[in-house]
Amino acid sequence: MDNVLNLLPVIFPIAAGLLLFFRPLNEDRHIYVGIMTFLSAVFIFAAVAFGNDDLIILWRINSELSIAFKFDYPARAFSCLVGFIWPLVTLYAFEYLRRRPPVDRFYAFFLPTFGILIGVASAGNLLTLYLFYELMTFMTLPLVIIKYLFYSVTGAAMALGGFCFYKIYGVSIDFAPGGILRADLIADPNTRKIILTVTFLTLLGFGAKAGLIPLHAWLPAAHPVAPTPASAVLSGIITKAGVIAMFRVIYYVVGADFLRGSWVQYALIYIALLTIFTGSMMAYVEKHLKKRIAWSSVSQISYVVFAMMLLNTDGLTGAVIQIAAHAMAKSCLFLSAGVVIYFTMQGDNYHYADQLQGIGRELPVTMTCFALASISLIGLPISGGFTAKWFIASGALKLGLTGIFGIIILMISALLTAGYLLPIVTDAFFPGDDYDYSGVIPFHMPLEMRIPLLFLSAGAILTGLFANYLIDFAARCIHVIL
Repeated sequence: MDNVLNLLPVIFPIAAGLLLFFRPLNEDRHIYVGIMTFLSAVFIFAAVAFGNDDLIILWRINSELSIAFKFDYPARAFSCLVGFIWPLVTLYAFEYLRRRPPVDRFYAFFLPTFGILIGVASAGNLLTLYLFYELMTFMTLPLVIIKYLFYSVTGAAMALGGFCFYKIYGVSIDFAPGGILRADLIADPNTRKIILTVTFLTLLGFGAKAGLIPLHAWLPAAHPVAPTPASAVLSGIITKAGVIAMFRVIYYVVGADFLRGSWVQYALIYIALLTIFTGSMMAYVEKHLKKRIAWSSVSQISYVVFAMMLLNTDGLTGAVIQIAAHAMAKSCLFLSAGVVIYFTMQGDNYHYADQLQGIGRELPVTMTCFALASISLIGLPISGGFTAKWFIASGALKLGLTGIFGIIILMISALLTAGYLLPIVTDAFFPGDDYDYSGVIPFHMPLEMRIPLLFLSAGAILTGLFANYLIDFAARCIHVIL
């Protein structure tokens, strides 16, 4: 029974979404999609509460290869996050996509992606991780652009090479805390060099989904053309799949001890810092609203990569909190931008940051939620972003001069983040004494849009106010792998 409970969060939404390919629902689609999404979330939380962490083999290909799942602590943490955010974005999509037919096709890809993400998080071995990672690429392709396919397939090809090597140099392909590499092989200096090189390329490949330089260019290009609900989950959740894959390789395939002090650790730290700075700088100079938020994602997700590569307790704790806080805040920012576009759809769409002057009077709830999410991304006190960055900085201090350099980059990034988000908020609510408010009528935002914004903006702050729960949860994960 526990095995079935652990598999339902993966299988159920995939099957429910695939049905839409064969039987379009037209007017009944919202009822069907809403029920299927709600049940999928219920199955996730039921598996977290009542399931076990045994390895479940869904299909054994041969004695060495199998499709297997394991609902361990990292899988449960990420699944809870997906189970909270995905239904909110789906509710928002009901209203936002009302004017953008055909939406059956959108939901036919959107629902399976829900389950595939849980499959990535709960993959029990390298083969399952790779297959679901690739499935997610092709299932999310229609939601974004072809450029995304090129970068994702390139990254996946690098990861596939890693899978082949790890199968040779590992005792098994099943994930194990501390790694699966054969001790007799990694003791040889030449073999160690090969594995380090393979690990670097594998992590860089999985980093494509997370927007890590040099495989990052798809992210800012995809968001302006993607529907806002797709942008919200793409930036807030789907990019984290790359992070989860990197986490599994670092801590469950090669092991932190193998990487600690190696050139791979420092190379990825500096690549992450370069991505943080580049993303922040590009967001600062970008005028297009959704592109600005997308460049911000390039920067903010690399905070997690930097934190993971510190290979210490504080860094990993900061990574866990940053994943949750960023997912809430970034989803909220994209949905807020979508409300602005939706509100102005009958006239000139407001796609640029400098068009939002005074819009706080017309969209007070939207811009208030935007402001709360911005506070978390900047890392101001009481927010989840502040708590995450505090732990990341604490972990960086333990790395000597490299860590200090990293903290300087994080501080510069925080200032740039304030520079590209706060002016939007201040212009929206305080446009100046000469602003003409005549004829301004507050927009009555539908509940389908209001509820997700309120929950997500609250979540961005509450992850800071109640961070102890996330810290305790992170400690249970870290105890096993460090």
